[in-house]
Amino acid sequence: MIFFKGIITGIILSLPFGPVGIYCMEKGMTEGEKKGYVSALGMVSVDVIYGIISFLFISRVDDYIIKFQTPLKVLISVFLIFVGSRKLLTQPEIKESEDDNYTLVQDYFEMFLLSIFNISSLLVIAGIYTLLGVVDCDVREMTVLELGTGIGIGGASMWFVTMFLIYHFKKGVTRDILIKISKFSGLIILIFGIATIIFAFYK
Repeated sequence: MIFFKGIITGIILSLPFGPVGIYCMEKGMTEGEKKGYVSALGMVSVDVIYGIISFLFISRVDDYIIKFQTPLKVLISVFLIFVGSRKLLTQPEIKESEDDNYTLVQDYFEMFLLSIFNISSLLVIAGIYTLLGVVDCDVREMTVLELGTGIGIGGASMWFVTMFLIYHFKKGVTRDILIKISKFSGLIILIFGIATIIFAFYK
């Protein structure tokens, strides 16, 4: 069960709702789907790392989370709603993708470094875990491995589909469409936040 929750988490985290995600999609359009996909794997790797860190932290304070789960869910929901609304209402500053001479390894680490400084991902992950009930899972080495593997597979699969569609339909994909995709992803995060706050009071 934790494995499938990891896959769902990876898919949600791989929604291209930020400037880095749009930059990665544009890279796939201009430099080829292989370079774009390898770059995306740099982001997915960060999601796996942050996903495991969030799980280990949440597991250590699970007694407090269970005791104050309703106000915590509300706070996390407010954050997700804020992130989603911000993505919808603001114009992302997109880094221009250039046809460089980077190797695939350099592409991977470029996106890894761009993503590793996005600390707010930890709160997004906490919100996803709260809604999916990941906090109720026991902490074991196998649990951590299953969760991390699930996030990796979910994220890698999501970006594979995204890059395939963008590269093969790139003639009809403009920067405006990429921005609309970003805003649509922001809408999904917003809806996710609203759902979290509803479920917080459901029980």
